[in-house]
Amino acid sequence: MAEAVSRPEGSRGLFWTSIVVVYAAIVLFPIFWMATMMVKPNDAMFARPTQWLFVPTLDHFSYVIEQGFHWSLLTSFVLCSISTLLVVIIGTPAAYAFARFEMKGKDDLFLFILGSRMAPPVCLVIPFYLIYSKVGLLDSFLGLTLAYMTFNLSFYVWVLRSFCRDLPVELEEAAALEGWSKVQVFRRVVFPLLRNGIVATSVLCFIFAWNEFLFAFMLGGNSVTTLPVSIPKLITSQGVRWGEMAVVGMTALVPVLIVVFILQRHIVRGLTLGAVKG
Repeated sequence: MAEAVSRPEGSRGLFWTSIVVVYAAIVLFPIFWMATMMVKPNDAMFARPTQWLFVPTLDHFSYVIEQGFHWSLLTSFVLCSISTLLVVIIGTPAAYAFARFEMKGKDDLFLFILGSRMAPPVCLVIPFYLIYSKVGLLDSFLGLTLAYMTFNLSFYVWVLRSFCRDLPVELEEAAALEGWSKVQVFRRVVFPLLRNGIVATSVLCFIFAWNEFLFAFMLGGNSVTTLPVSIPKLITSQGVRWGEMAVVGMTALVPVLIVVFILQRHIVRGLTLGAVKG
């Protein structure tokens, strides 16, 4: 009887394992295909039938380096890192205040912050452009950093506010009874409990900034050029340089994968925070 019961369970596990393997293969195949295009010669790239065996080439890498795409990669990474750090510094106390403190017009102010995120980017980039052209922030590192921080700050406050509301208020009340100030309570009690939520939300903000195109295109220029803005340069009058496009695409994917891999434990815990309550 036990053997008869174990067989269906084993078959069921094998079935779901097969489904996961097939799904993973479908999801990862475009990345595999792009990785092969990085080293595939132009004459073999779109050959029919598909050439799986070819002599690898590094010409695509040489062209990307010669065109200075590595500087655009560095610019994107620094911009996204600094803007995300500013979002965490400003947004964490703001989210906690919205979750715990009572203030006049709190709901209206929070709705205003949330509405700024829901507005289409094209509605915001034009006022940004007009203001920046008046104060001299066009094509500047500071201007683009502030723009990234602005459109990510509302999202960060909105998401982290829900994390703050899931924290047990009894811990803060117990700390207050010990004579701790509100700043001490936030720094010693709330912040450690919010660490996973902060990491998960900040990684999402980093990815949003990393993939952003419209603000970088309108507010940047020759001095400050991010990687998404540089990619259209590979579309020339002779056609699309697909090999170089694959190199830049994989290069843009690597930093995000590294960040997610390093912080994956905090991301999973942060995304599941409050999902199960005792």
